[in-house]
Amino acid sequence: MRYKRLLLFPLILALISLACGGASTNSSEESTLQAISDQVRQTGTAAALAETQSDVGDPAVAGTQTALSALGPDSLTATAAASAPILAKLPTYNVDPSSGRVAWIHPPVSLEVQGFMQFDYVNHFISVLAQDFVMSADISWDAIGSESSCGFVLRSDGNQDAMNTYLATISRVASGHFLFMTVAKGEFVTGQDIYAYGRDPAFDWQNNATNNLTVVGRANHFWIYTNGTLIGEIDPSAPPELLLPPEPEGPRDGSAEALAEYAVKQAEYETITRQIKADYNQRLQNLKNADTTFDRGFTALVALSRAGTKATCQFNNAWLFLIE
Repeated sequence: MRYKRLLLFPLILALISLACGGASTNSSEESTLQAISDQVRQTGTAAALAETQSDVGDPAVAGTQTALSALGPDSLTATAAASAPILAKLPTYNVDPSSGRVAWIHPPVSLEVQGFMQFDYVNHFISVLAQDFVMSADISWDAIGSESSCGFVLRSDGNQDAMNTYLATISRVASGHFLFMTVAKGEFVTGQDIYAYGRDPAFDWQNNATNNLTVVGRANHFWIYTNGTLIGEIDPSAPPELLLPPEPEGPRDGSAEALAEYAVKQAEYETITRQIKADYNQRLQNLKNADTTFDRGFTALVALSRAGTKATCQFNNAWLFLIE
């Protein structure tokens, strides 16, 4: 199975919005986290990922997973040669090359998304399940005028009624961010935003740039690398950060018009922050009641769009190494 075009996997787009900064004066944009998360059961995403479970018994998929056993000496040599650069990189990520195996090497692929709340994913080896792993890809984006994000679906269970999954993506918005989200039983429960450009001097947020994203997952912790630089460690059970927009600047002068204009902005700010805090408290409650430890699941390459013009995510040199 290559990929399916679906309505948005909406939850991570809230984080894309946060990465753009909290200065918007549109209260509907600033208070969407809970509202968006409520829509997840109405999308086809969980059902589509669940459908992939049935692919395990499909002869084509089964053939893909057992192909190595049928390869001749020349093909095995070529496979070993393709794996060698991957194994050589693993010590960069504090992973012993002898601790596991290369599960797949993905051919180059491009995903396109456009407009409000759109999502696309692909994995030619979708039936491979990952527990402890290293997943990596060189990601290029063409995303002028688009609030979009490119990266990975991790340890998804594909439950069509209440999906559990992690998502890890990079975005060029706000000069380059890494975004991580934990979704438990179809609800966004927590997420983290790392300013990648601030921690990795090689991170290029410009359009048509290429950055490498590598995620190492061991038990309930994830180490995030961009361009070979460790930019953060993720605990998917950690509470979300409360992000508030900046307060409006004071009146420009003492005139009645300036004071009235400031009063309107201040009232709007108070409405926005009140809603954000209410949504945040609800997410804390959701997190308290959620199981955020997903031990094993599907992986995929993913492109997400919150809004704007067409965005293209190009994935090259993508691979998955299973730590066993």
